[in-house]
Amino acid sequence: MKTNILMDDEKTCIAWFKKKKVMLTTGVEPEGSGTITPVTGQYDKGTIVEVEALPNPNYEFDHWEGIGKWSGLGMMTCDTNNTSEFDSYVDTLLANGFTQIRMNIRPYEDVNGVAQNKAAVIRAVAKGADIIWGIGGYPETPITAENWVDFRVAILSAAQWAQDNGVYEFQLGNEEESHVDNDTMTIAQLITNLKSVATEVKAIFTNGNVSYSCFGANIDDWITAGKGDIDILASNIYMGGEGNYGDGWKTLITNLVNAFGADGTYLTEFAPSWSAIDDYSADETVQAAAETEMIEYIKASGMTRAIAFLYRGHTPVDALTNAFGILKSDGTYRQLWNSLLNSK
Repeated sequence: MKTNILMDDEKTCIAWFKKKKVMLTTGVEPEGSGTITPVTGQYDKGTIVEVEALPNPNYEFDHWEGIGKWSGLGMMTCDTNNTSEFDSYVDTLLANGFTQIRMNIRPYEDVNGVAQNKAAVIRAVAKGADIIWGIGGYPETPITAENWVDFRVAILSAAQWAQDNGVYEFQLGNEEESHVDNDTMTIAQLITNLKSVATEVKAIFTNGNVSYSCFGANIDDWITAGKGDIDILASNIYMGGEGNYGDGWKTLITNLVNAFGADGTYLTEFAPSWSAIDDYSADETVQAAAETEMIEYIKASGMTRAIAFLYRGHTPVDALTNAFGILKSDGTYRQLWNSLLNSK
């Protein structure tokens, strides 16, 4: 590599080099409990290496150690209607260093669903997870000036419950802009209402931050309005979906950081596709590369946190229930799981 230096004064020129190959060291604990492949060796930097642990008789796999996950990464939960599945998922996340777990947001009108979610929150908090939780509105039911009254009361009630039950971060809702009626309730009015209720919530919820996840298409509306007393104005960002993908997601991330600062925003969901991971590509290597690209861009933007929307899938595989699953029906993980674990 050559460069030109204008010698008009005393100068220093240092050439920096970076490794093309890096060492992966593998092992098992305790000795004799199983095998791991591949064995210790060098690999091209930036490549994804699939590592498999196979237990010997009388042993079962417990957890990975020393993988080097980016500490800012969190994960979304699977649905909470299957108690054993949810608890197992939380155990796996905690064993692999994912301490921040965002619960799927239930509509406040879904009384049974909210109760089910609360029970799952209590169990996850008891396990040591930092739970991000809140309530939202029904996407199928437009937010109006009339039902906003009930929504506000539900938010305040949920905030008190979150305070009393050890929730780490309380969310005012999730992408509520996408279902205002645009008659009695406009997006601008909704933003004003959310900022107002945030002030009330902060007097109730003192465990941690109060956040809100806005719809990506309305980030500019929030930048114009400001986040008021909302501690963190977050958003859900994807590369695209339903066959349409591009680089617009990068601009959205940059705009969030520029407007609200690295600690005043984060991604409450991110993944290559908002419709289904196989819609982006059926090739797991390509999926993993996209996940890695997003993580690297998020980190480079200055954001300190991001929640991967790649929760545990259901079995048997179903186009709807397993659309974002990291765990496949045969019990193995997609390669993008390794992208999350090797994101330091």
